[in-house]
Amino acid sequence: MRIESSGGDMSMQIIPCEHDTLAGPVGAVTRHYESITLKELEEAKAGLLTRVESKHLLTLDQCIALLDSLGNSYRVLDVNNCRISRYDTLYYDTNSFFSFIQHHNGKGNRYKLRVRKYLSTGDVYLEVKKKNNKGATEKSRIKTNWPFDGFLPDQEAFLNSAFPYDFHNFFPVLRTVYDRLTLVSRVSPERITFDTHISFSTVHGSKSFPELVIAEVKYEKGVRNSPALLALHSMGLRKRGFSKYCIGVSLLYSWLKHNRFKPNLLFLSGLSSSPGGVSC
Repeated sequence: MRIESSGGDMSMQIIPCEHDTLAGPVGAVTRHYESITLKELEEAKAGLLTRVESKHLLTLDQCIALLDSLGNSYRVLDVNNCRISRYDTLYYDTNSFFSFIQHHNGKGNRYKLRVRKYLSTGDVYLEVKKKNNKGATEKSRIKTNWPFDGFLPDQEAFLNSAFPYDFHNFFPVLRTVYDRLTLVSRVSPERITFDTHISFSTVHGSKSFPELVIAEVKYEKGVRNSPALLALHSMGLRKRGFSKYCIGVSLLYSWLKHNRFKPNLLFLSGLSSSPGGVSC
């Protein structure tokens, strides 16, 4: 895998990630949750490739308290007997960090290009994620291979239709790895993801945040009285923007402007001052 950034041309090693997906406090607090399979999720049309999102930053303790209160309203997604799945993602950008700058400047109708591996299934997708000027998220994707060694003709055709820029100018610049627990509503088209053990890396270095949890409620417009959103509100955990890509770039390419992301960077800095909060 080749990476080209403002620091020059270099290579990124693909490091296997193995862990006990039932271990730890998040696995323990959700053991009593009923499961839903990936097939059942797809049949229920809760894939939500077009959706509204509400992100919230939590400490690990806050996450445990929240999960302890939601068991009657949601089921846990179980993929191949795995309730907590690892996601390994390479984000692409240009030498001038075009996608990052667009997000920083608040442009509507912006795009991110990435390759993502879902370790619970082994599936790998080339993905285009679009955030439109009304705040809705749309995701398009096509299966590919890992390591990813360049675009094949069918992938080029996909990018020509789904990605409005010249993909030849985009290269891997950031890798993110995290564990994800997914809850699925029993009654409405709603899904909640909890991302833990989040790490960011480039060939220049890496940072990880074991005490950070990113909760994201994903739902169709019109969904009302979400138990998760009501619980988050009662805990004083308000919606806030958080892009893993932009935060990772801000942390590891510090010469780029990142004023827009300072509130989230300060939140991470607060975590890093606590025991076990951050590792580099």
